[in-house]
Amino acid sequence: MKFIFIFFLSVLNLLGADFITQKEYAKMLYENPRGISCKSCHGIDGAEQILGHYTEKGVKKAFIVPSIQNLSFEEFKNSLRKFKDTKSIMPNYSLTDDEIAALYDYIHTEKEKKQ
Repeated sequence: MKFIFIFFLSVLNLLGADFITQKEYAKMLYENPRGISCKSCHGIDGAEQILGHYTEKGVKKAFIVPSIQNLSFEEFKNSLRKFKDTKSIMPNYSLTDDEIAALYDYIHTEKEKKQ
C-alpha cells in the first residue's frame, strides 16, 4: 500500500511539471494570442506607444496606440469583444472570458512592476 501511494505521488509530480503557471499562461497570451502579438503594438506593458509615422497633407504625424493599462475590466473586455471593421488595425482575436481575464491581469501586473 505504501509503495502504491509513493508511486502515485511520483507520477503526479512528473505530470505536474508540464503545467504552466497562470503568469506564464498570461504572458504567452499577451505575446502571441492568435498569431498576432499584443506586445507588437502595445509594448511590454500595454502603455501608450508610437507604432509608426505617416504623412498627411505633407505633415509627418505619429500613429499612436493608446494605453490599455488604465481601462476597467469591462472596457478592456468590451474592446476585445467588439467587432472591428476593416479600417481598424486591432485584430479580432475571439478570446474566451478566461483568456481576457488573464490578459487583463498580466497588463496590470506589468504596469505595477514598472512603478
